[in-house]
Amino acid sequence: MNKSIIPLAIIVALTVASCKKETNDGGQIGYRIKPLNPTATLANTNGSVTVSSANTITWTSGAMIVSEIDFEAEKEGLEIEYELKQVNNVDLFNLSPVLGSVTIPDGTYNEVELKLDLRRTTSGAAPLVLKGDYFNSSGVKTPIEFHFNENFEIEVEAENVVVNSNDYTGIINIQLNKLLTNVRASDLSQVVNTNGKIIVDGTSNTILYNKMKTNFNFIGDCDFD
Repeated sequence: MNKSIIPLAIIVALTVASCKKETNDGGQIGYRIKPLNPTATLANTNGSVTVSSANTITWTSGAMIVSEIDFEAEKEGLEIEYELKQVNNVDLFNLSPVLGSVTIPDGTYNEVELKLDLRRTTSGAAPLVLKGDYFNSSGVKTPIEFHFNENFEIEVEAENVVVNSNDYTGIINIQLNKLLTNVRASDLSQVVNTNGKIIVDGTSNTILYNKMKTNFNFIGDCDFD
């Protein structure tokens, strides 16, 4: 399974959560997904960047199917894991509702990993679909779709997480512009159109698909509310 490891540079203290429970049996950690930066400007062949509406891709809609949410950590030398196995269909262009939550006993946790699993399908929608518009060097617009149908694990890491009977939400940000890191305008000039649309998936425009897939390791980060 591919894995995206998204380090958190700061120590996250769940003690700042806003919703205090009456009991002391643990805190709930919920999960949300949020897209950011839907427009990316493509580099020219010489490596420079054109700042205009030309040579850009803007994602306007998208969906993600999350099959499982995990919380893994170490507490007092013991490894713990909580799994929430349920399918969530997420509209990426709206702040998703809480996809689910796990109740964690009070304590300080080290090497915390929050994970979202995407799983390949044999029928129906792919676990990640993005749709938008590509504007070439002349500003001409062409619809573009990206379909990612592979197993993938989005992982967010944190250290010294303190749980003390509070509810907390981890917002996993998907930086859509980073999906096109190192994609150049020349890459788009070589694509094949299907009925006036650019389809990028495992069988169509595979060179561009593989470039975008490589960027999955860098598209995410996390905030806690």
